[in-house]
This record gives sequence, structure tokens and C-alpha cells, in this order.
Amino acid sequence: MTVWEKKIINAFIDHYFASAPETGEDRRTLRLRSSTFFPDFDTVHSDEKDSYLEAAESLELKGIVKLRWEKRGKGERLKTLSCENFEALFAEAGKPHPGKEAEKIKMLLGEKAAALKEARAAENLIGFLEYLSQHFSPREIGQGFDQQTIEDLIRLLEFSCERTKIERITTRALSILLYNDSKRLENLLVLCAPLLLRAQKAVPSAEFTFPERSYPETMISGKLILKIKNSDTPIINADGLILNLPLESALAIESIKLISEKSEKAALTIENKETFFALGSPKKNETSEKLSHYDCFLYTGGYPNRAAAALIKTLASSGFTFHHAGDLDPDGILILQNIREIAERPVTPILMDASTFDQYKAWARPLTKSVLRQTEKIREETRAIPEIAGLLRRIEETGLGVEQEIVDYR
Repeated sequence: MTVWEKKIINAFIDHYFASAPETGEDRRTLRLRSSTFFPDFDTVHSDEKDSYLEAAESLELKGIVKLRWEKRGKGERLKTLSCENFEALFAEAGKPHPGKEAEKIKMLLGEKAAALKEARAAENLIGFLEYLSQHFSPREIGQGFDQQTIEDLIRLLEFSCERTKIERITTRALSILLYNDSKRLENLLVLCAPLLLRAQKAVPSAEFTFPERSYPETMISGKLILKIKNSDTPIINADGLILNLPLESALAIESIKLISEKSEKAALTIENKETFFALGSPKKNETSEKLSHYDCFLYTGGYPNRAAAALIKTLASSGFTFHHAGDLDPDGILILQNIREIAERPVTPILMDASTFDQYKAWARPLTKSVLRQTEKIREETRAIPEIAGLLRRIEETGLGVEQEIVDYR
């Protein structure tokens, strides 16, 4: 196969998967406009043009594509290339036909679901496999699924139905146990994540727990009493030290109180680590009149991970008001918006306003178009916050953003 034959074949295969309907039925015809597929046709060397046209004609002789020429200059300029013979298309690429592969996998899934039903296996697994046996399509083949992938996924799901089996074992150790390959499980979970999510939305009972190679953690400081679920012994942070809490510990905290209780409790969430250590250290915040207004400092690390989100929810249910300090750019505003969503209460921006932007504009950085387009995600209730409204105008007028680390919060 020549280079151009391969390019044409691959373009049709990509187009096939991108346009494959969820029903799994083949489209009758795929069509590529030559001008779109090969936009530089007029400017390349004549040898390259000849190679392209010869490849297209060769594939037409093989019955894979049909060519439509421009009316003027027939044999010199292609208008469109179309494909109706998908079996020949995939055979030429050395790949199985996706429709047929998808049907084989649906049959495999149906048979496995029936066998598990006979064996009275876990209902969530049966429901999951029955859903896939009806909805698996050629799209998944294009994403990298094959029969071996599905068999490996079923093996994992059967194993994970017994929760105790996946406790106290790492992802790579489990991968060796199941597949005799230390990386197989990690790659399998990445590939299957969208499929699992889609199935779980359609079949709510089809929930599974897998070991993760993700260890979210966050930091909190303040003179706090952390009440632990199902325990009479709280964590008392009498000196207001910075505590580093992984997800498991964050989820174990039932409520957060102040050592010296008062009617209003204020939490300051901080986007970046350098600023958190500058503001959240008890030696620093106790000597600052501005910072002394806050009873608790929480590091979000950009968008809050699950550990930070868990503490935000606990602070909210414990009666804290929320204030946020972050970057003066679209993402910084979206992080404030995200905290507001998690806390389900108002969040007051701290030095995230037009005057602070203007004060540090000389040290601002230019924002790319893709970053500026992030403003489209900022909702009306966030835009309505006076400080944010003014800041957004300055960002949009200048195309600049100010990093939090250069702001003086004293």
C-alpha cells in the first residue's frame, strides 16, 4: 500500500467511526471532498499530485472508493471520493469489519449475562452486561475495544463484585493477579471509563468500585476542632497548624468547629500553594489584621479535588461563610464558581477585582484565545458579583491575566 493509499484509507476509517450511529448500523455512503482532504493540492509539486491521483484510482480499481472528477479537467482534479464497500475498506487496512465485530461482542455479552443469571451472580453485573449487549456499537470498536478487552473487563467486574477482594491491594498488584501484566488494568480502566460511565447512567444499580492510582489530598489550617465520624475523640488543632489531609481522612470528618466559638465563622479558600503557605501559616496570619478575620484556610490546588471538595462541604454544613482568593483570570473565576457550587452558598472574592487587576497589570501575562474562551462558562450569577463583573471587563478589554502569587494580601 502506498503512502497516499494509506492516507485515504485511514481518512475514510476515521470518518466511519466519527459518523457511526449509536444503533450500530452502517451508513450507506461515506464521502470526502478532495479539497478538504487535500487542501494543498494546487500548491504541491506535480509528483505529489500524481501520487495522490494514482492512489485514488488504484483504490477505485479495487472497488473500495468511487471517484467524482471536476467537470473541467477530468483525470486531473478530483471533486469527491466516496466509499460504500466498508468490508473492502477495512480488509484493505487489515482490520476486521467494526459492525461484525460489534455483533460478536454483543453476542458474547448476552451469553455471559445469561450464564451469570443462571448462576445467580450479582444483579449489578448482570444488568451492566445486559445493557452493553444491547447498546455496544461500532463506535466502541473505533475507540479500541475488541473481544479480549471485553473479556478482560468482565473478569475485572466479576472480581470487583466482592468488595473485600479489592481492598488492601494496589492497582498494579491486582493487574498482575488478573492479567499477568502490571499495566493492563490501568490501561483498561482508562479505555473503559466512558463506557462504564454511560452504562451506570442508564443502569443506576451498575456501580463498581476499582482500586485507583489517584491520591487526592488537601491542606487546611486554623484553630479548629475536627469531629471524626463514629468517634468520640476529635482532632484538636490548638495551634492552628497546617494539616495535610488525604481523601480518606477528609471524608472521615463529620464537622468542623472553632476552638473559640463565635457567631460567624469565615473560611478562606486559596487557589495556589505558594499563596496558601504565605497566608495559611499560623505565624503569618496571626500578625495580620486582614488575615485575622479568617478562622480557617483551605488549599484548593486549582479546581478542588475530591479531598478539598469534601472539606468544603463539611465547612458549609458546619456554618462557615466562604471567601476565595485566586488567579485574576477566567480559570480563577471558574474555580470560585466551582467552590460556590460545591458549598451551595455564596463565595466572596478577595482581591479579585478591577482595582487589583490594574495594580498588577504591569506584571500580567497575555492569555491565549482558548483561555479567554473559558469566560463563556462563567454563569450569570457569578458575573453578577460586583468584583467579578469589574474584573471580567478588564480581562476582556486587555486579554491579560494576573497570577495570584504576585498579589500582596497583607
